[in-house]
Amino acid sequence: MTNSEISVFIQNQVNKLIDDNEDNDYIQYLPFYENIEDKNLKYLFSYFQYHLNHLFNFMNQKQNGHYNAEQSRQLISLIKDIRKVISIVKKFKIDDQYLKIIDECSTFLLHSGGSPIPDNFEQIEIIDFKPIFYSTTTINTNNESIHYQLKNIGSGSYAEVFKYKDTYYDKHFALKKAKKNLNPKELERFRIEFDSMKKLKSPYILEVYTFDEDQNHYIMEYADETLYDYIIQNNTKLNMLERKNIISQIFKSFEYIHNSIGLHRDISPTNILLKHYDNLVVIKVSDFGLVKIKDSNLTDDNTEFKGSLNDPKLNVIGGFKNYSIKYETYALTRLIYFIITGRKVIRDFKNKDFEDFIIRGVSDDLSERYSSIFEMKNLFYQIDFSI
Repeated sequence: MTNSEISVFIQNQVNKLIDDNEDNDYIQYLPFYENIEDKNLKYLFSYFQYHLNHLFNFMNQKQNGHYNAEQSRQLISLIKDIRKVISIVKKFKIDDQYLKIIDECSTFLLHSGGSPIPDNFEQIEIIDFKPIFYSTTTINTNNESIHYQLKNIGSGSYAEVFKYKDTYYDKHFALKKAKKNLNPKELERFRIEFDSMKKLKSPYILEVYTFDEDQNHYIMEYADETLYDYIIQNNTKLNMLERKNIISQIFKSFEYIHNSIGLHRDISPTNILLKHYDNLVVIKVSDFGLVKIKDSNLTDDNTEFKGSLNDPKLNVIGGFKNYSIKYETYALTRLIYFIITGRKVIRDFKNKDFEDFIIRGVSDDLSERYSSIFEMKNLFYQIDFSI
């Protein structure tokens, strides 16, 4: 089928559901599919998940081993519709756990008189807090094209990030895919991000592997969580040594970035990722989409103002075209404050040396701010947090 024929088919499916159903309880699942561009497909998947869960819940309650006739017919019809949609819209798959249940149900469901539930049929674990339909994409690895199931784990202005498990390496990777509505200049920026990260060789920089020119996506190292999530979830448990270890890695990473390619310009707790090893946490700097490359005319200095920790005065003085090292150290100062305290808003100091360190880094007077990572780390390491 052509793309237009698929769109018509999906539209007809949605119209049928609207005609056959008076309630719209299924919209509770819409947030799971907000990244799907096709609005009709978004509603269709939400409807499928709602009614599958409804019918599976009813099956779990049938202690006598007999599934009612009406529900049997509904589930047979629903499974048929799901299989047809998935077979036509090939870039999506259903969750493996639910696919297995659907296959099992198909062996005993009857159109009339109800359905005998097999004795060895286990209670269904209802998936109610995440999507059951995932997008897939073809990834070229080892001269072989393989279709992988993708799970959306993040979205920004220009790209979406997905997680998938590579069956050849038996490990997870991340895939960053440019959004379809990007203009040529934005696509060029997306490629510059990959090229910049590819040049960097550091244990503290998220590693990237291959760029697919046809699909405008690239494969990269998968990290376990963001620095933001880690600090927020563990703030009451982290000791000062653990916090200082993270900051030390951040100093090393940005000193290397500045010496190698230029300024990052998009420092935030969500752009610093973490990988967990046995008794070891390693930071991974990511999101180089705003990187200001030294001596390059490819960098767009008029980029829209972004960065949750960036100095808001950048907007007043003309934006990123005036971005310098003293704005980079401003954002790093705020990041360090967040790591030490667990707060993003600067207030309430208990340590005078730490207060002096922070106040200098975010000073309104640019001449007082840190002019290098080397200067920042030397002063930070002098702070006695035991006082």
